[in-house]
Amino acid sequence: QSCLRSLREVVKKFLERIRGIYMNIHTWPLLIHVYKGENRILIIPTIDHKAGYSIESDWYINIKNMEDCVELGTGVIQTVDFIKNSPLSSLTPKEREQSASWKKNSKYKSWLSFWKNNYLAYVKYFLDGHFEICSLQWSEKRRGMYGDTIKKISLPSGLEVEEICKEVKYII
Repeated sequence: QSCLRSLREVVKKFLERIRGIYMNIHTWPLLIHVYKGENRILIIPTIDHKAGYSIESDWYINIKNMEDCVELGTGVIQTVDFIKNSPLSSLTPKEREQSASWKKNSKYKSWLSFWKNNYLAYVKYFLDGHFEICSLQWSEKRRGMYGDTIKKISLPSGLEVEEICKEVKYII
């Protein structure tokens, strides 16, 4: 009887540990949204939600000096680190709408207005440390969405922040 109870406790602790590990794992590649407009660059990490989809985080980096390569490159690296260390999101759709990062750094109050006035580049960070950067154009078919790829490049792992910045600026 006591042996069975001990076994149940061990299994229960093991399952709690597995759930804790599983619930904090993000899918690879890690994805970052970089918006350019309104005389600034806005870097927003995309994190996984517990329900199985990805959302933009309410954490962000706002870069006002678009010529400062160290700040932009460092911002990308800091955002990768943020995603790696962040738990999965559990925000409801209403909470996501209220805490949207783009709203905190924009004069625009609606997504459609923000979309019309900001360019978007995706930065993907892969498990082996290389980056893929892709700029997107506004979708003519679906208002409020970004559509086809304009430019896309891959960067090897181990680059300095200035090199990452130059490529992000080139793409966006």
